[in-house]
Amino acid sequence: MRAAVIRGANNINVEEWPEPEPGPDEIKVKIAYCGLCGTDPEILEGRFGLITTKDSDEPRIIGHEASGTIAAVGKNIKNYKVGQRVACNFRSPCGACYYCRNKMEHFCRSGHHSTGAYAEYAIYHEPAVYALPDDISLEIGALLEPVSVAVHAADVANIRPGGTVAISGAGTIGLLCLELALISGASKVLVSEPVAEKRQLAKKLGADVVVDPLKDDVVEAGKSLTDGRGFDTVIEASGNLDAAKQALSMIDCCGTILWAAVYPRDAEVGVPPSYMYSKELTIRAMFTSPYSFPRALNLLPKLELEPLITHIIPLDEIKRVFETHKTGKSIKILVKP
Repeated sequence: MRAAVIRGANNINVEEWPEPEPGPDEIKVKIAYCGLCGTDPEILEGRFGLITTKDSDEPRIIGHEASGTIAAVGKNIKNYKVGQRVACNFRSPCGACYYCRNKMEHFCRSGHHSTGAYAEYAIYHEPAVYALPDDISLEIGALLEPVSVAVHAADVANIRPGGTVAISGAGTIGLLCLELALISGASKVLVSEPVAEKRQLAKKLGADVVVDPLKDDVVEAGKSLTDGRGFDTVIEASGNLDAAKQALSMIDCCGTILWAAVYPRDAEVGVPPSYMYSKELTIRAMFTSPYSFPRALNLLPKLELEPLITHIIPLDEIKRVFETHKTGKSIKILVKP
């Protein structure tokens, strides 16, 4: 089969790769679309903190935001059949370890990972596969995983009906958090984003105020929107360390700050304990999206997702995928095998 294979830092090419076949408890999916995640360029460049140097030296296929059609099923699979349209999670918790049994399946140490989806076919364990409703396209289905991330963000960010929310970064996750905040009942939402096209889309999707952090005083804009108090929730989705720290200046008393992006492994953000104490603040972070996929699937027809898909690029042009991402103007790029 054709697949985009990484062989070292900044070395990715489409080549022939052995076509995988499902084991007894696995499902083979013919990939229709796979979205580019913000972690993919970090993996390609060798700077993603969760991958060890040893792992990065191994040839591999990445890509995990996938939709497609079932091509084959293992002998133990009873709930899925060939020809079904599906979207996929990239990992399946074991269900038996300490973390799985204590409501922390995203920290499972014995789960199964899918094969990479920048390829014609990928293999998934049954729990990672979700049948798509007839009215959901495969393009939209490829957004199931990032929507699940926004669902988890809403879970931990303490967004309340009538509350106020600030979001830094209007990429895929930031814009999805905007939509989830509004669905969750936020009364006022500010979005900070340096790219004009993304600010315009945030405004179209319902943000009350959009600001350019390179030109505007984001903190003052937030105070103007919240009668000088600051926000009940601040979600940092840009991965910018200055924005992560700036969240402390934008939060109201008893508020929740959510760092919802990937940051450099050794980076630090200073947090004054006395300030935390005086305002009784909560700072949260998030890692993947546990227990979120069924709800994300239910939300696919309720969200404005088509405007987030800015590019669809053939697998054979995989290098153009990463070059387009570097421009900073794309939102969601779908790769089509």
